[in-house]
Amino acid sequence: MSVRQENRYRKLVIAQGRALPDIKRELEAAFMERLPRPAVAPPKPSATRGQVRSWMRRNAADYDDATHLAEAANIALDLPAGAMDDETHWVWDEALSALDWADA
Repeated sequence: MSVRQENRYRKLVIAQGRALPDIKRELEAAFMERLPRPAVAPPKPSATRGQVRSWMRRNAADYDDATHLAEAANIALDLPAGAMDDETHWVWDEALSALDWADA
């Protein structure tokens, strides 16, 4: 028997040995009981304006300008989507107000 024939025979034996477990696994999967999926948790609501104002006033003394204060608030709290990109968003007003409040 040549090496080529031995390799072909070896592949055949391995394929036949794997065929039965593969069929059994497919049958088990086909008849497996499917349980209902758990409900998806809703996303965490973003921080309210009052929560942001309170956090900023407590921490305003640690920051030099409104940009750093707003970025820190964005890390600490879950700010509304797009708040950091919109310069007219109330988050920036609250940052300036908190800095003025800390200076007073």
